[in-house]
Amino acid sequence: MDLNWLESLLYGLVSGLMDIVPVSAQAHRALLLKFFGVTGKSDLFSLMIHVGICAALYFSCGEHIVRMTRAKRLSRIPKNKRKRPLDVKSLMDWSMLKTMLFPVILGFFCRKYTLTYQNNLLVISGLLLINGIIVYVPQFFATGNRDSRMLSRVEGILMGMGGAAAVLPGISAMGATTSISSVCGVERGYGLSMALLMNLCLNLGYVVCDVYGIFSGGAGQFTILMLIRYIFTGGIAFAGTMIGVRVMRYFASEHGYTVFGLYSIGLAAFMFILNLLA
Repeated sequence: MDLNWLESLLYGLVSGLMDIVPVSAQAHRALLLKFFGVTGKSDLFSLMIHVGICAALYFSCGEHIVRMTRAKRLSRIPKNKRKRPLDVKSLMDWSMLKTMLFPVILGFFCRKYTLTYQNNLLVISGLLLINGIIVYVPQFFATGNRDSRMLSRVEGILMGMGGAAAVLPGISAMGATTSISSVCGVERGYGLSMALLMNLCLNLGYVVCDVYGIFSGGAGQFTILMLIRYIFTGGIAFAGTMIGVRVMRYFASEHGYTVFGLYSIGLAAFMFILNLLA
């Protein structure tokens, strides 16, 4: 059974929004499919959503990406031939991002072992509870002002492990990464920027998996109208992601992410009760 227009657009909006705020996007997707009475979705449908999320993240992080790329290119030029000073911070941001991606890539190799639990509400509710605790804990630690210039490789790997944990349905990559960075004394705005870049790479990995799934298993039967709906859903996912980025930047500068930890714990209780009633 396929989703109708309203269900598809709602699914895309929730996917984009919840992929950025520190609550599990997979948990919300599983909950929506449960309410819609659908057991799965096509790889092509997932591809459009992930492409929309990637486009929004690239648009949101574009300036940061340009600075890192420019600094990397400038670092290859001999010092005496450079026409402008080297942006050391952006160069170290690039190095930190590569460090963070190491555990994320390893996590992808473990993803196949968790696919069977992606729609298991009992498992998801337990992991959502853990996610809520992870997001809630940083409020008990003093805020810091560290960035890549003051972080070690080990701390970068720890932050990347937050992204790797997202292979578990119920754990948010953004939630785990921003929480670990806060505990490490990273300034919240900077920690969010690095988490967004990591999440962009994570979703690019999902795009590759979706394309592989399409070529290996086929895109299934679809009509032009269905393809148009999928494209519109990707556009809605783009909009949801942009909203999520704005929300996260607001909370990073003002209040922190405690409210999302409480929301995650409440959703875990709701899904646990729903599983008992099923």
